[in-house]
Amino acid sequence: MMRHLTLGTAGHVDHGKTTLVRALTGIDTDRLAEEQRRGISIVLGYATLALDDDLELSVVDVPGHERFVRTMVGGATGIDLALICIAADDGVMPQTREHLAILELLGVEHAVVALTKVDLTDEATQHAATAGVRELLATTRFADAPIVPVASQLGSGLDALRVALRSAAAATTGRAADGRVRLPIDRSFVLHGIGTVVTGTLWSGTLAVGDTVSIHPGARSARVRSLEVHDAQVDAAAAGSRVAAALVGVERDEVPPGSVLWTGGTAAAGYRLDVAAHLLADADPLGRGALIEVLHGTTVTQARAITLDGETIASGGDGFVQLRLVQPLAALRGDRLVLRRLAPPGTIAGATVLDPRPPRHAGATADLVRLRLYASGEPATIAQAALAGGALRASDLVDRGLLDPAEAAAALAPSEHIIALGDWRLRTAGYAAIRSAVEGRLGARRTEHPLDPVVPLSQILKDSPWREALVDRLVADGVAERDGAGLRSAGSAVDAATAIAEPAVAALAAAPFATHRQADLAEALNVPADDAWALINQLDRSGAIARLPDGLVVHGDAYAEAVRHVRERCGAAGTVTLAELRDATASSRKVAQALLERMDSDGITRRQGDARILRRTAT
Repeated sequence: MMRHLTLGTAGHVDHGKTTLVRALTGIDTDRLAEEQRRGISIVLGYATLALDDDLELSVVDVPGHERFVRTMVGGATGIDLALICIAADDGVMPQTREHLAILELLGVEHAVVALTKVDLTDEATQHAATAGVRELLATTRFADAPIVPVASQLGSGLDALRVALRSAAAATTGRAADGRVRLPIDRSFVLHGIGTVVTGTLWSGTLAVGDTVSIHPGARSARVRSLEVHDAQVDAAAAGSRVAAALVGVERDEVPPGSVLWTGGTAAAGYRLDVAAHLLADADPLGRGALIEVLHGTTVTQARAITLDGETIASGGDGFVQLRLVQPLAALRGDRLVLRRLAPPGTIAGATVLDPRPPRHAGATADLVRLRLYASGEPATIAQAALAGGALRASDLVDRGLLDPAEAAAALAPSEHIIALGDWRLRTAGYAAIRSAVEGRLGARRTEHPLDPVVPLSQILKDSPWREALVDRLVADGVAERDGAGLRSAGSAVDAATAIAEPAVAALAAAPFATHRQADLAEALNVPADDAWALINQLDRSGAIARLPDGLVVHGDAYAEAVRHVRERCGAAGTVTLAELRDATASSRKVAQALLERMDSDGITRRQGDARILRRTAT
């Protein structure tokens, strides 16, 4: 099975990156006339390097000039290993140091150093340059990187360089070919007969012809018409590949460089990011509110850096920062950023995204605790931290960019710490606190108003998307019972209340369709007025009686009989009139009118002229 990795070049301008790539691959990555005229790279260049039958490297050749560091970061973000080019006649130069720092900040784990232009130097100069390179690498994660002398124009050293690249590739963990696709766009253009085409290095997932993708920022949708990997038509492209995708459904200006193609659950672009930042040792301290430049993949924007665990982050130090962005940015937890000062331009820090969609905050204790838990990288810990804000679903963790779907499902599996509320999950401790509060409130109501122990739902639980799931769990656990739009304590004295009302309700049953007034029923209950009306409401909710408009009331069975007659009459004739219901129930016009109005409000009938018809939902 073919393995795909992305190799990115790095190094100072005119240190032979493009010449070396051409010698290795046979491809000139300087495709612009201006690049060829000036002899320097201006934009990203691309080539493919087959090292074995089962290993292919997509090569991203980056500009080395300090004016094009943004472009370099766009190419370096998403690479799997680096080819650092250092000219033997120049040795380590300023952009060598900055590019090396950027590679570390972006989390690149493996690199090979090509000591270029050795044909232009003597042996002593080569030794001095090699010593300088080794000294530079000594304090980095690339301390053991091989240094391979090469002369690109003569072709010497290329075989040894290929061996070193194969070894580095073997030690490199490839990108996930499953899960959601993310393709940062570095070019977009229109081809006659094809339409909008975008290119980029596929960060994750597998992109296939026919896939529907969303484009962030903006959340537009498009369909993949065709795919190419290094100019070859393919049905699907795996992570680590250099991809050109023809899209249907969007115009070129709707997918500009800096936007990202996604499939699967997405974290919509937002204007804030909570990050863990690391300042370079030679950078000035980062103060709260500093205006900086943020580079993420091919996206470049500015932001206010709000330091969260102190007024400043010291040179070479670490700290939490909320980036308040000028333009929205679509990111996931764990993404790497490069932070640069605006003037004079220069790289000052790297950052790892902890929360892609945080609330606006300034570093309260609870927020810092949450970020420390997010920084652990453990899915279960991240889920617990997110649950501190209330119930959520696995899809919420995915949409907020905190976990991928498989991680989210596993992290939210019910356990001693997590309780299930249907599809929702809540901290066990949080549910226990809610349960205790509900039991206390319902118990107090039951004691104070034994004939009306019901508390409206809106008065006992805050409105939320998961309130109904919470009520279902409270009912299932025997904490409460539903009663209309409210809750009452499980086992409340409903039977006692029914017993008190039994004589008065029996009187209604004895004359089903007589003119009974609610005020007369309240008086017949022989209890204090407040309790009487509460009891009437309870009897109506239970179906023992039916309260009618105009202050009337009938026995529940009488109302059911009237409804049955209306259904039968409408089934036979299509409509029912007031007079027909009056005659069928041997009631007065006033009672028949009130019965029909109650059926209207219950969604059973609808008035049509002088008659009623059954509502569609009631047929």
